[in-house]
Amino acid sequence: MTQNIEQMLKKVDEKRYVLDVRGYSCPYPQLFLAQALKAVEKESLLEILTDNPPSTETLPRSIRNNKQEYIGTEVVQPGVWKITAKKITA
Repeated sequence: MTQNIEQMLKKVDEKRYVLDVRGYSCPYPQLFLAQALKAVEKESLLEILTDNPPSTETLPRSIRNNKQEYIGTEVVQPGVWKITAKKITA
């Protein structure tokens, strides 16, 4: 891993964070997601940006496996997706 979570995770406003995992393929997005979920506050939204098509399936599953709420996936631009989660447990 060439970056640490502090470089990839940005707080954009009260209770909203963006995790930019563009350029990474599996399993790194899931590893970064797990670290980010530990770092953000309960009741926060976490928006994950990815350009790795398999992550659009694996990240929602990882969110649920971590006992958090999967909100949805949307296309930000061609080849880039935003996957939104809500941290509901500590």
